[in-house]
Amino acid sequence: MFVSGRVKYAVLVIGLVAMAAMTVPGLRAPWITAALWVCLGYFAAEMALKTRQSSHFGRKPPYLGSAEFWWDVLGVVPVPLALIAGLPPEKAWLLASLWILKLATVVPGLSLLGRIIHLEARPLASVFVIFLIVLLLASVAVHLAEGPGQPEKFGTLPLALWWAVTTLTTTGYGDAVPETFVGRSVAGLVMICGLGVFGLWTGILATGFANEHRRREFIRTYELVTRVPFLRTLDAAGVIELTRMLRRQDLAERSVVVRRGRAGDCMFFIASGEVEVQVEPKPIRLAAGSFFGEFALLDGAPRTATVVTTRPTTLLTLDVTDFHAFTAQHPDLARELEAEAARRRAPVKDAGHIVNDADAAQ
Repeated sequence: MFVSGRVKYAVLVIGLVAMAAMTVPGLRAPWITAALWVCLGYFAAEMALKTRQSSHFGRKPPYLGSAEFWWDVLGVVPVPLALIAGLPPEKAWLLASLWILKLATVVPGLSLLGRIIHLEARPLASVFVIFLIVLLLASVAVHLAEGPGQPEKFGTLPLALWWAVTTLTTTGYGDAVPETFVGRSVAGLVMICGLGVFGLWTGILATGFANEHRRREFIRTYELVTRVPFLRTLDAAGVIELTRMLRRQDLAERSVVVRRGRAGDCMFFIASGEVEVQVEPKPIRLAAGSFFGEFALLDGAPRTATVVTTRPTTLLTLDVTDFHAFTAQHPDLARELEAEAARRRAPVKDAGHIVNDADAAQ
């Protein structure tokens, strides 16, 4: 019961909706309180079950002390403590908002964001220091320039700091506006610096996401390359070089990969799944580890057969330019490809017809 993700999400949604309803005077009803207690009981039972299951792992259970454990504690303990301390129920149940933290353990993007922030901590911290420098200097400058004329808005440094924060973040609430030339000049510089600071933060995070995405894609592609028997003869450096050249394609069932008569600009390695080469008199099926499409790259001729996936398939695609560059640096692999292509070109007589396996391999 407690391991169902859908049930957990449903309980979370019901609990948060009931918490919001608790704050509306016209909606307060016993069923709202009952719903909140049921949700709290569910999360408490879930934590107890996880603790019990984790106790079977030895002296140091992986659940206890983990981030997931502390999120669960924050979801169970604060509300009862607040009620025991005498806080009004409509206020105490606002702590149920901490239940939303449970999503941090199930959303993959949050763990990815955490890793990127960890990897890019130094450049992010450098930009944050720039933010603090601009913030303080702007606060002092506007305090000196505007304080005498607007003491209620700029008369103290904390008031000037509030103005600097709203201006530097380009929020601009408008509750404090410089009136002197110096103050407005400072405001203009602060707004420009704000755009630059947040632009730098955005660029650093975007670059981090792109690098992490490339790293993970490289690892996935590398693992797929090692599954292709034809490529296992390559050394580690060759596999890494080829991995950078290959593009991964995830195709659904009955997807057309290539069509007969079309120009060929790439060859394919089957990492997983299966394809069907539609040749006469009988189609040929190729499983994981096979490759096809090399005829068009070796001869420059059009595709000689249509290839369709028979189930969800992952292909690794090598473009013609990368194909020639890679085979030039690895002549042994080029010779193996040419030998395999020559074997496939051998005509087979069947029912009076000349049959070619047409870009297919087994």
